Amino acid sequence: MPSLHLVRHGEVHNPNHVVYGDLPGFNLSATGVAQAHAAAEHLAGAPITKVVASPLARAFQTASAIASRHGLSPIRVGRLVESRQYPEWTGGRWEEVHERFADQIGRYLTDATTLHDAEESVGAIVRRYMSAITEAVAETTGDLVVVGHQDPIHATILHLRGGALSALRVNPPEHASVTTFSRAIGGTWRFDGYWSPPQ
Repeated sequence: MPSLHLVRHGEVHNPNHVVYGDLPGFNLSATGVAQAHAAAEHLAGAPITKVVASPLARAFQTASAIASRHGLSPIRVGRLVESRQYPEWTGGRWEEVHERFADQIGRYLTDATTLHDAEESVGAIVRRYMSAITEAVAETTGDLVVVGHQDPIHATILHLRGGALSALRVNPPEHASVTTFSRAIGGTWRFDGYWSPPQ
């Protein structure tokens, strides 16, 4: 049965510790490029026939490294963008955000499912990612690679594994990591394994 590979983008060049969110211009660092190519090598033997990705540069660059190994071009999917929980954090330095939005940060780190004032809930993030995945799966006969961002990828992994979304900030996937699922009887997804680039 075809598999689903959920990939978090590689490390980003961000020397000023900016909360970049959906800002343009944040590309992979040299380490991130190496991580993306390591993920591509890890997936080189998989029967991948479709690669979809967030249109943000860091995700699309990671997807391009993976897709090129299979003679494919990644497809930009707007529903796979970064989470939009607190857009007001975007553009600030993490140190400043921790100071200005201490209450929000505290609640986010403790249990992101209880953020009553967030613009987008964790559940909503999962729904848009699953919508994109379901559509892409229906359009391909082989393995599907989905490249996105830390929180959305982790929330989707938790959803597919039947875990609590409140665990969003517990052991999130590493940069350029690959979490693989296979299609089980009845159309559900079965967790097959997790891989991350050597540190």
